[in-house]
Amino acid sequence: MKAGGVGLDAADSARAAGQFQAAEVHFTHVHDVLTRSRWFQLAGRFPWAGTQIRAGQDLTDMGVHLARVGRLLVDVSGSVLLPAAGATAGSTAGSTPAPSPGTPPGKRILDTLRQLDPKLNAVSGELDAVIADRQRIPSTGLLPQLSNAVAQFDKKVNLGTIRDGLKKLRTDEPGIRALLGADGPRTYLVINQDPAELRATGGFIGTVGFLSFDQGKMGPFNPVNIVSIDKRPDGFTDVLGARGTPSHVDAPYPLDYVFHLQSWELRDSNWSPDFPTAARQAEFFLNRERAQQVDGVIALDPFLIQRLLAIIGPVKIQQTGDVVDQNNFYAVTLHRRELGTEDVRNSFLPEASKQILTSVLTLPPSKWLALLQALGASCDGRSLQAYFHDAAAADLVKRHNCSGEVLPSTHDALMIVESNVGGNKDDFWMQRKYSLNITLRPDGSAQHTLHLHYHGLSSHGFPLTGRWGYTGWLRVYLPPSSTVTGIKGASLTPTTELGHLVLQGWFYVQFDTMADVIIEYDESPAVAGADHALRLFWQKQAGRLGDPITVDVNPPPGWKYRAATVGRSAVADGPISSDLAVDRDFTFEYRTG
Repeated sequence: MKAGGVGLDAADSARAAGQFQAAEVHFTHVHDVLTRSRWFQLAGRFPWAGTQIRAGQDLTDMGVHLARVGRLLVDVSGSVLLPAAGATAGSTAGSTPAPSPGTPPGKRILDTLRQLDPKLNAVSGELDAVIADRQRIPSTGLLPQLSNAVAQFDKKVNLGTIRDGLKKLRTDEPGIRALLGADGPRTYLVINQDPAELRATGGFIGTVGFLSFDQGKMGPFNPVNIVSIDKRPDGFTDVLGARGTPSHVDAPYPLDYVFHLQSWELRDSNWSPDFPTAARQAEFFLNRERAQQVDGVIALDPFLIQRLLAIIGPVKIQQTGDVVDQNNFYAVTLHRRELGTEDVRNSFLPEASKQILTSVLTLPPSKWLALLQALGASCDGRSLQAYFHDAAAADLVKRHNCSGEVLPSTHDALMIVESNVGGNKDDFWMQRKYSLNITLRPDGSAQHTLHLHYHGLSSHGFPLTGRWGYTGWLRVYLPPSSTVTGIKGASLTPTTELGHLVLQGWFYVQFDTMADVIIEYDESPAVAGADHALRLFWQKQAGRLGDPITVDVNPPPGWKYRAATVGRSAVADGPISSDLAVDRDFTFEYRTG
């Protein structure tokens, strides 16, 4: 079962069930001998022998309970296992009927949860008994055979991880059920974001679709070009109309200034870096433009698609004949959308998304774990963000770091948000490098120097990179108590948003040149840390894969370095090099004297 995972077929599952049953019988017999035999009862009166016998009793009792856990889980697995080759879809091990090969994955997941839910208490009870047995076994003084058996058990079975996994499953179950429409139909707006034209939550919205579930069964997924929603049939007039019309919505200043928009509409709705805020804005426009309401919003980008292609393998796009894989998908999509014929530009990504999703939905169960891992990595990297109305589904995405929120600053914090308003794809080529130098003062306050460095942008022709370079709107999110002391390389104005002090304004990068923005600011002891410890949370922007960063902390005279960590990893003293593939937590601890 460990080797095959959920990829086992029904015949494999039946064999596993038989082996678990045989193991339970065997361990029960040995445990009864150790417990009831008069010889062992007599020997157990002697301290050393009693220790060995009781350890043997606990080990065999662990075997009994774990064999029962195995049988329970094998029975549940019948709701996701398919019949073996040549067999008919009827039943698997135990009493759980096997699904037909055409059963939708969402329905199979719900069936699994329905089967598992009444058994979770029994599984938890068996595991609690195993944990109690293991805790009674001494760590020393055992015969080599017993000591080796305990060591092998500890190496193969992490009881704490298993128990925590069951708790997480029970916690996640309501959200999974809600997401898949267990209690009624659900429809979600899916937005494809293009990080080559970076926007606050990841990239320009070029394609949207609607993902529906009812009792786990997914409805047809037909993504469309955003133009079909935002524009009238003439292709030039915005649906919401110009200023003075009843449906018009004023756009944020940078968008309006550069593009002279008739109205703010769905394609530009993701102006806020806080995904729940941007998702609600997208829902507002969808309802205003199409009188359509949804139960939430899901955003994805090419980096997520690349992770999926690594699992499903290359996919041939029927429309153009392109074969896309994890290495070329982003580049092929960029060139087809920007340099192809009008028909290809409008339909390539919708067609590719539909074909790739079809391949994902037909993955065999043996690849489900890899799929979950890819989705988890995409949440951490903000390539996948989700906002749901249902409270249980919302809690689910928040627990798994998929909500895309701009988090409040409880200590030192930083987030750099850039939006490409040049109407080009410069972000596919332009590179970033950020550094933060922090000088602590004896009272725990701190002076910060933030250096943003841009380079690597060259012309790739007008349709891709425009005529002269990069036009961007920069926002830097700082703790609300920050005091700005100097800005170079850009004209930034302070404001407040999402519980942060925000510096915002234009910045420019010409072709074949480097550009630098330097910001100096102070923070109070309450933020920087008067307890001889500095904690910094650096949140990444969606749409960037892993920009390099450096953090260098300089303590005041008399403070000596004690420890530093990035996440859970200890690091040496001195400048710390990392990246923004995910959010980064830094902790620096010092002592005096």
